Amino acid sequence: MNPTSSKPARRAFTLIELLVVIAIIAILASLLLPTLARARDKGKSAKCQSNLRQLGIAALMYDEDHQVYPIGWPPSELLALSTPPIWYRQLQPYLGRNTNVSGQGVFICPSSLQKARPEERLGNALREGGFWGFLAYAQNVHVNGGRKDIGSRHVQDVPGTLLYADTDGWDACLYADGQGTANVCYRHSGGNEKSADTDRGVAGPKRPKGRANAVFVDTHVELLRKAPLRLFTLERD
Repeated sequence: MNPTSSKPARRAFTLIELLVVIAIIAILASLLLPTLARARDKGKSAKCQSNLRQLGIAALMYDEDHQVYPIGWPPSELLALSTPPIWYRQLQPYLGRNTNVSGQGVFICPSSLQKARPEERLGNALREGGFWGFLAYAQNVHVNGGRKDIGSRHVQDVPGTLLYADTDGWDACLYADGQGTANVCYRHSGGNEKSADTDRGVAGPKRPKGRANAVFVDTHVELLRKAPLRLFTLERD
């Protein structure tokens, strides 16, 4: 008697069975990947909201110390300075850095992925940081855009006036939807760096508007579908 005859024969998968397993894995992947992508986007959006809240609190502290908000864009007499005072420098001491540092850190949204400019020598790589690489938010142009005397005392609609919001990083100031310079960037929930009304030359295909994070004067943060002018003006409307 053959001593190996009592061993059970090994059964291999048939081609049909393998194809069925592969098909099931493909179906599960197609169901899970969008869910994982949404979870990743929500995580980045939450980090963005935390950044904006920190900027809002820093602006509140700056206003308490100086009785005015930081400068959105310097008036002409200050532009001649070697390092003009501007909000993304003026807020740095309230975030643990010096005023000669431009943006970076909490000034950058983790979803602000753009193709690097040629002079950055990064090839075709995508990197965070908006168009210039150090800024992905902007300050409401109605708050010291070309001037330096607007403070919280001028804001009549505190919970309804925004201070900072998502942009593609080209401008220091933020402009409302519908204007020729509209630049609120709806990069979250399906949008990207080209989902603002105005195209600033960001590389890549334009996508539909998603949502934009914004922090208001009272430091609460909202995820916006649109940014009309009434959110920018300081008057109650």
